[in-house]
Amino acid sequence: MQSKLANLAIAAALATTFGLGVAGCSQSYHSNANAPAISVSTQHKTVQVGETVWVHATTMNLTNSSIHWKVTPTTATLTPDSSRANQYAKFTASQAGGYMVKAYARTGDGQWVTSRTSITVVSVGNQ
Repeated sequence: MQSKLANLAIAAALATTFGLGVAGCSQSYHSNANAPAISVSTQHKTVQVGETVWVHATTMNLTNSSIHWKVTPTTATLTPDSSRANQYAKFTASQAGGYMVKAYARTGDGQWVTSRTSITVVSVGNQ
C-alpha cells in the first residue's frame, strides 16, 4: 500500500510539473507579435507540368521591403508581378517533381525573413 501511495505522489508531481511546463509556454511568450514576418501560400499544392499558378507572399510588420523569390529545383520558373509589389509570382514547371518556393525580404535592421511552400508537379493526366 505504501508503494502505491508513493507511486501516486510521484505521478501527481510529474503531472503538476508537466502541466506547469505546458501552461508556461505560450506563443506570445516566445514570439514578438510586432516582429517582421513573411508568409507564402498558393491555392494549388498540386499542378500539372506546364500549368501556371499564382504564389502569394504576405508580409507582416515590414515597411518598404522588396520581396524576393526563389524556386528549387530550377526546372521551374517564378515570375514576380511588379505591378503588385512583387507580392505575387507566377509559378510554372517544365518537369514533374517536388518544388520548393521561397519568398524572402530584408527587415529594417538588415536581417532577412523567409517563408516557404511546396508544390508538387505531376505529368499531364496524372492529377
